[in-house]
Amino acid sequence: MLRVRPFAERDRPVLETIYRESRAEAEWLPIAVRGLADFLQDVEGEAILVAVAGDDDPVGFLSVWEPDRFVHHLYVSRAARRKGVGTALLDALELPKPWRLKCLRANSEAAAFYRNRGWVEVSSGTSEDGDFAVLEKA
Repeated sequence: MLRVRPFAERDRPVLETIYRESRAEAEWLPIAVRGLADFLQDVEGEAILVAVAGDDDPVGFLSVWEPDRFVHHLYVSRAARRKGVGTALLDALELPKPWRLKCLRANSEAAAFYRNRGWVEVSSGTSEDGDFAVLEKA
């Protein structure tokens, strides 16, 4: 059974591994930044929701910068992908809408995931990681 709960310090080692492994295999990221994954630094000041399996082991996480209702990270372990974890994490957000996030255009799988859940593009830009769309969920 999958459930979502707030981050607890005991989750950190597993979330660090999910984050590091996900970024390392992200073919849509420039090679130079795939290995740059400092979980604690990259989620500093953000609220973190953790998806856990029946044994309370983390299988994914979402971090959000609450003042801007900006979803900064959403990562799911390789073994738990395509099993509703990402959707469960988004459904657990308890912030007023609209929510926003940036999605690199090269990350077509994530773009399709958000589009299929009603997110719409409201602007775009380019970063050091490549072209991105700013998506919003109203």
